[in-house]
Amino acid sequence: MGDVFLTLLLSALGLLLVSAGIEDARSRNIANWKNAAIALLAPLWWWANGLALWPDIVIQLGIASLVLAFFVGAYALGQMGGGDVKLLAALALWLPGQPLIGMLVLMSLIGGILTMVMVAERWTQLRGGLSALPWRAIVPVALALAALLALGWTAWPRFVALAAGQPMLAGAGVMTALAAIGVGLIAVVRAARRGGVVPETPYGVAIAISTLLVLREPIFNQFT
Repeated sequence: MGDVFLTLLLSALGLLLVSAGIEDARSRNIANWKNAAIALLAPLWWWANGLALWPDIVIQLGIASLVLAFFVGAYALGQMGGGDVKLLAALALWLPGQPLIGMLVLMSLIGGILTMVMVAERWTQLRGGLSALPWRAIVPVALALAALLALGWTAWPRFVALAAGQPMLAGAGVMTALAAIGVGLIAVVRAARRGGVVPETPYGVAIAISTLLVLREPIFNQFT
């Protein structure tokens, strides 16, 4: 019965994520009820996995609060929507430290790629050609993302070991990397806006894809 209930909870989470991603792609909006449903299902996930109030649940609440505070900054800079920030905070109630770090890394890379693709698409529609793109801003960010992908491909096992042994250090490193990617994307977006292009990246899509990829791994065994 326990395994069936866990499977039902994960299935519900997966369906909500797919629905949120589709909605964000279509309307650049994520309904509040979807984020609320994900957040409200988290206590059932804790109970089904036998998490203790102290320290397990308190740690999850602390992690979610840190994620919310960090990405509120991205919202204040106009780089993410309010629904995206709420979705990340709700997911942080589900994911323990190591898979959460992996999800955030994937989200930043997928989101960065989506941003540049959308800038290129809108720019070519409005400005009439790839030659007019703000390459000085795009190329450094693209190279940085490619370098991070290559680094992640080769060093991911070591990073997982670091995250398991020193989660605070790994988390700080990820947040620093996310901030650096964010600065680069801000440069791209500002260059696009100066050219009359206002990209709206569906970060809900990146969040949904990255979380679903993380959920494919046997990362929740530590709870069982």
